[in-house]
Amino acid sequence: MFRLLLASALVMGLAACKQSTDPSNEKSVEPNSSADRQTLPLPVFPDYPESVSKLFAGDNGDIYFATKSPYDFSRVLNGYDALAEHAGKGTLVLPEGASADTPVPAIIILHGSGGITDGREFTYANWFAENGVAGFVVDYYEPRGVTDDTPYVMKTMAATEVDIITDAYAGLKLLGTHPAIDKNRIGVTGYSYGGMATRYTLDKRIKNIMAPDVPPFALHMDIYGPCHQNTGSWETTGAPYLAVYGTADNSVDPVKCEAVQEKLRAGGSEVEAMKIDGAGHAWENTATKSEFGGAYIRGCEFSWHPETGVFLVDGKAGRFQPEPDMNREERAFVRSRLGELVGTCIGQGYTVGNDPEADAKSKAKQLDFMEKHFGLQ
Repeated sequence: MFRLLLASALVMGLAACKQSTDPSNEKSVEPNSSADRQTLPLPVFPDYPESVSKLFAGDNGDIYFATKSPYDFSRVLNGYDALAEHAGKGTLVLPEGASADTPVPAIIILHGSGGITDGREFTYANWFAENGVAGFVVDYYEPRGVTDDTPYVMKTMAATEVDIITDAYAGLKLLGTHPAIDKNRIGVTGYSYGGMATRYTLDKRIKNIMAPDVPPFALHMDIYGPCHQNTGSWETTGAPYLAVYGTADNSVDPVKCEAVQEKLRAGGSEVEAMKIDGAGHAWENTATKSEFGGAYIRGCEFSWHPETGVFLVDGKAGRFQPEPDMNREERAFVRSRLGELVGTCIGQGYTVGNDPEADAKSKAKQLDFMEKHFGLQ
């Protein structure tokens, strides 16, 4: 359940590829010829209540907000403003005493690729509230048609990392209108794949495109987010960043993470990291700790071209690329073919599950980080 979104997409692509996996052997094939404009059918977006653009005193619980679904990064760098809006969904948990007279900080919570999980997202929202911080749990699956019956790989194709970033910034803009929330103290956190998205939202270009008229996130807390992918640019918003991960988690390469952290420091952010000895993945999960056979990425660097937004593996682009006029299902087909680039970069198996000691250490570090950067009393 906790396999990485892109790992699954790439495995899917590898299984689908019946041609050579070496693009250099395909010189006679033009990228995205008319024969290649195929689709991967995706779930249908549900009918939702009308989105709200402003929050009022006392607003909490389920909230429907305006967001977009660019699907791939090329649509962020090229044509983002023209994209149609649709409803996203989040659940707001306010701490006791939050009001216009005593506004509180807030944290936007991004779930992992398995979805909202027992013991994690809403447990965190309540824990934040107990410590004087509002929690806003974003569900990036349900608004894009994913249900409990949707197969895992289809879940991971229905909502991309770019869509998650978009939801995070849509949440930032909306929460800043709530009278009981301090718009200058809104942070973002995420777990596993949501942790990766938390790190991507540090990219100053993305903030300037998606939310140019509001204060940036005040802090970013990345909880066991893998480090194999970056946005192609290291200039940050200047907000502080915390990474927490375990030494027994194969899905998080500590060497790669340390290199990423150094680049974020150079890009303008204060960076803290905590490695928990013996901890695996998803330690808040109520399921028993065990060895899980899921896929992870190790030995490749994924990125987006800084100008075109084209997806790259170790600096190389695939034969199939998104075009400006492609719809989501055509872009999903392109994504499913990324397996051609991966080679031996997909591993199998890592430690997952309940670890109260790791959970306590992680939460203590997060609380310290919030006290420092939110000014909690």
